[in-house]
Amino acid sequence: MIKLLPTKYRIIYLIIFVLGLLKVLKTGAIFYPDSYAFLDMQINRSPVYSLFLKLTTTVFGDYYEVPVLVLQYLFFVLAINYLLKSIKSKINLSAVGILLIQFSILINGLYFYLSVNRVLSEAIVFPLILIFIAEVFKLLSNKTLKSSYKLIVVFFVLLFTRGQFLAFLPLLILALLYVIYQSKNYKKGIIVLCLTLATPFLSSLLEKTYNKVVIGEFKGYAMTYVHFITNPFYIANTEDEKLFSNPEEKAFFNRTYNLMLDKKITRNQAIQTKYVDDYLFFENNFSKICNASIHQANMDYYGTQGYNYLEQQYKVDQMTSSMFLPLLKANFKTWVRMVVKSFIKGFGGIQMCLALGLLLLYCIMFFKDNTMLFLGIAITLKVLNGIIIAMVVHSIYRYTFYFDWVLLSAFILILDSKIKKA
Repeated sequence: MIKLLPTKYRIIYLIIFVLGLLKVLKTGAIFYPDSYAFLDMQINRSPVYSLFLKLTTTVFGDYYEVPVLVLQYLFFVLAINYLLKSIKSKINLSAVGILLIQFSILINGLYFYLSVNRVLSEAIVFPLILIFIAEVFKLLSNKTLKSSYKLIVVFFVLLFTRGQFLAFLPLLILALLYVIYQSKNYKKGIIVLCLTLATPFLSSLLEKTYNKVVIGEFKGYAMTYVHFITNPFYIANTEDEKLFSNPEEKAFFNRTYNLMLDKKITRNQAIQTKYVDDYLFFENNFSKICNASIHQANMDYYGTQGYNYLEQQYKVDQMTSSMFLPLLKANFKTWVRMVVKSFIKGFGGIQMCLALGLLLLYCIMFFKDNTMLFLGIAITLKVLNGIIIAMVVHSIYRYTFYFDWVLLSAFILILDSKIKKA
């Protein structure tokens, strides 16, 4: 990227990255409960990030913190550089515009969320998203399948690292269909589409294979349905035990829901409290509902029944996966309202939703313009991520920060093009 900048701007470009590194080192590593789960390589955490930490701790021992920060920042820098190079190759963006976008992405990861400093999978997910956006942009702007395999690999790694990005699959399929039609390369197109559709299954297969190598069990232990069922459990009613004819499912429901009643963390109890919004109450108590009441309490129960740790984990996932749809169907309208509230909250309010909606509409109207194409891709991915997060968990910043740079970058790109035309 640096070679594409005029000489006098190259040093500024490098200085910005150096200052970013100093900021990362000054802030230091930030640890959370999940950080130690990754360090311990727990089976319900991302294998990709766990392996990264394992490699780093093996090489550097107890002095791994600074190397982890440096490596995470280096990956972030390379991803930003790759994205900016992709933008510059298709959009006649000024050097000042490049520097401003560089700065907007950096502050997103170094100041507003501190993703590079966190010993969490977000540290590598954010760069992967930037690379993914760059690859989709190149695919659609070039209208060729030349780099499609590279795009699929990036998507696979992204999906294997964080399953939430399965939400990107619809856009990826539509983008490939468009390029296949434009290029008339149907033979390769069918292969690429099949590989893309197989990616989620391959990711699941690799996760089970990883578990087989690590713990000797060819099973998935991700807490997918534990998260999925949290909202349905929150909005459920005592009478919903009648939904389950299986005695074990009925017992699981009663055990969990009665515990939630004791803790006063059901929606019915929330709406009885004056001036309390039911969604905000859910967000504030998500960990108590999901982690403590649904997951850990039932694992403890199965522990008393003689199940070992792995069996407890798998049993809870089995039960929640079979109970999810009945609970969802019984309270579907309320669930939709909760999802909509979560989605709006994740976007920063109704005004931000409208602003991004209008911007996306503008991008669609001028789809053939590379500036609008790039922004359209980024905003669509932000929307898809917001939808899946609102459906599965709740819209806290940890799950939605990846695209906060988009609105500022849109302003920079549009303003830059207007100034040149003036």
